[in-house]
Amino acid sequence: MTLIVATTLPLAIIASLLAWHSYQQNVGNSAMRTERDTQLAISEITTDLDQTHTLLDMLADGDISSGNALREFALVQTVSQHHYCMLMLTDVSGRPSVVLPPPSTQDAAICSSPELAAPTMSSPTIRTPVVGVDVLKGDRGPLLKFVVPILSNNSVSGYIIAVRTLGWQRSHLPKGDSRLLLGTDNNSRHFLAMPDGTLYSLFPDRPVTAELPRRAFARLKRDIASLSLHDVFTSQGITYAFQNAYGPVSLIVATERTAEESHALNIFLIRVSLIVGLLVLELMAVALGARLFLVDPLEKLALAVADWRKGAAFAPRISHSIPLEIRHLEKAFLRATRRLSKHEQDLEQSARNQDMLIREIHHRVKNNLQVVASLLNLQASRIRSHEAREEFRLVRDRVRALATLHRYLYSESGLSALDVQSFLEELCSILLSANGMNAQTRIRLQLDIEHVLISPDQAVPIALIVTEVVSNALRYAFPENRTGHIVINLHKVVPTDPEKEGLVELKLGDDGIGINAGQATESRTRREGIGMQLIRGFARQINADMTVSNENGTWYTLRFIPERPSLTALAMARKAISHGEDSGL
Repeated sequence: MTLIVATTLPLAIIASLLAWHSYQQNVGNSAMRTERDTQLAISEITTDLDQTHTLLDMLADGDISSGNALREFALVQTVSQHHYCMLMLTDVSGRPSVVLPPPSTQDAAICSSPELAAPTMSSPTIRTPVVGVDVLKGDRGPLLKFVVPILSNNSVSGYIIAVRTLGWQRSHLPKGDSRLLLGTDNNSRHFLAMPDGTLYSLFPDRPVTAELPRRAFARLKRDIASLSLHDVFTSQGITYAFQNAYGPVSLIVATERTAEESHALNIFLIRVSLIVGLLVLELMAVALGARLFLVDPLEKLALAVADWRKGAAFAPRISHSIPLEIRHLEKAFLRATRRLSKHEQDLEQSARNQDMLIREIHHRVKNNLQVVASLLNLQASRIRSHEAREEFRLVRDRVRALATLHRYLYSESGLSALDVQSFLEELCSILLSANGMNAQTRIRLQLDIEHVLISPDQAVPIALIVTEVVSNALRYAFPENRTGHIVINLHKVVPTDPEKEGLVELKLGDDGIGINAGQATESRTRREGIGMQLIRGFARQINADMTVSNENGTWYTLRFIPERPSLTALAMARKAISHGEDSGL
């Protein structure tokens, strides 16, 4: 699935980018059209104002007088399509001599302005006109007041004053004029904005009530404050273009989006949804095909292997409609499982044979030791010396202890370890019987042995230590038919040193007459002879700390850490088979 997504995702991204580019183009069309209309309107305004300056300069440079001024003004009014609200000729002091009023076909409100006073011939106070162009705020839009001086012999002999609208009257424009196309074919509106934010229609004979949205008005105020001459932005789906028209007056063109532009986002989302839908359908189809032809066969193969590991026969039951590679894999698994099963059977059989061989070795060693013990017992019965006969019996007891040990060295639990509890009970019973005693005699045996596993290397020294202690106690601890107890305790202890985890304490002894513990290493008496040397030597073999006490008898305390028992051959073979199954299959 990752590979499929990695191969198809670039195509989906490219298609999405193309859809986004198309969306951006549709959205940008509104801004382009608004820009185009703005530049067209500014061009017309600039051309019209240039023509006005040219006409007025021509009148001032000509031989205009009170006699021909009215005719000249009428000609100018006609040429300008009646855009002038007033044309007036004054003398050098500013007193009007000829005044051409607005045409009768023009709405009086177009030329109405509180800043424009109606001139009269008999005004008592006349101000000298100021040469230049002033922008007046009219009722229908901004008005431009032109003052052009008339020069005669390098001196001003009078003034031409003209007042006209900045916009145009549609009713006065001739057919075919390009200005008639503004705002008719693209849902755009043209406004003239005063510095205070008041909006007027570019066509004063068709007034409209308009108010900029708060965001657009704030943008306009910021542009005017920063003396920006041009700005384009979009607010609430309407594109606004701001352009300085003349002086403090600005031109604003507001263009609404067309239906195609308004649905551009929906079209983009539909395209992206279609791309994503096709990609999802493709992935679902591929996933279904992969499930039918790859995942299901592999799951059946895995289940068959799992069943084979549990002991069942390997039978994946895979259809022949799957790819050839998986069928080859099935055949390879079939051959491998058969070989592994055969190999495991051979390994387990070999382990059983080795296990039986080890058992047989222990059995033969035990029999041979019992034969040696019997020979020693037979030889001891032929010796007349009491001391020599006792030494032979001691050797016999040690050999019998080893023979008994070999019966317990091979455990059924899979570990090559000594079952201490059962072994010590049988060993002590044999020692009591060899000395003509049993559980109901004057010397009683007390065993308190915890279940502890002892390795074969430690089992032999422990068996001989117990043999020596019990034999010495039976022979010397209870003279003159005294009664008493022989005690053997084996427990796990909690060590103070963490490194001695698993520490075991073996305490054995009797409550007989006891010996002098201080002389236990001198080996001077018969009781302190080879027996004590053997006990100390065997204690060193198992790395035990041994203490000897003669309080209320003779007590031996050995503390040692049992070695970890090893696995039997059969257990090792089964573990190897199990490990091979877990790691390989």
